[in-house]
Amino acid sequence: MGMLETRFVTALTRAADRQALPWVAAAIAMAATLSMSVPYASMLVAAVLMAPRRWWTIALSSSLGAALGAALLYLVFHHLGWARLFAAYPEVVRSAAWADASGWLRRYGVISLLVIAALPLPLTPALMFAAISRLPVVEVLAALWIGKLAKYTAYAWLTARYPGRLLMRGEARMMALHGVMAQATQASAPRPRKSGAE
Repeated sequence: MGMLETRFVTALTRAADRQALPWVAAAIAMAATLSMSVPYASMLVAAVLMAPRRWWTIALSSSLGAALGAALLYLVFHHLGWARLFAAYPEVVRSAAWADASGWLRRYGVISLLVIAALPLPLTPALMFAAISRLPVVEVLAALWIGKLAKYTAYAWLTARYPGRLLMRGEARMMALHGVMAQATQASAPRPRKSGAE
């Protein structure tokens, strides 16, 4: 887990028993979106596990925070323009995700942003292309919010409804990881030397 993710989890943990938890989750969703490197879904699951009865308000506030963060990125990308965007993010502009997102946005417009935001797909290339395509900001914000709301509502409901399965799956993965680490440690550990007097 990276340093930024650790800070996010710490902030969620501190707010777990307070009324402010949904707003802390919203701020983290916004920051995670702006970072363009931290996936927010795991933070959402953690927040819902801390307060499962508040899953709906956590999903609602998180979707709003993520949509606002994405709208800010949209505005930044819009003001950068095509030449500076290409120079600053050449790997994104040349990626398959860029090609897919640009094709969908050309064909379906803002609706494709809603779909991309609702699915576990990379959003940044679509935002970049939308920004240089000069789509209306209000429509972009609405599409992002509705898409994120659909995705986060599904994640939060499943987490609140089936936390045991989620935790058991996580525990099973951790145990498998510990087993692999133990085998790797044993294989790489130096073997004790045999003494000369046997």
